[in-house]
Amino acid sequence: ALPIAVLISSILFSLAHFVVEPFGWFPFWYRSFAGIIFAVIFLGRGFAVAAYTHALYDVYVLLLR
Repeated sequence: ALPIAVLISSILFSLAHFVVEPFGWFPFWYRSFAGIIFAVIFLGRGFAVAAYTHALYDVYVLLLR
């Protein structure tokens, strides 16, 4: 059940990011993969580490744009 939960939550994570921008297949799969990474971090280290990892990634992206 855990791998299915990771996949479903990752797809929902990806789809949630399309609320403010148009859908695209590459961003969908990229964010789905990122969702899998964040889910694994969550399962291994907890919510705070997963949230901080996401926040650090957001800062990284904002600084490069």
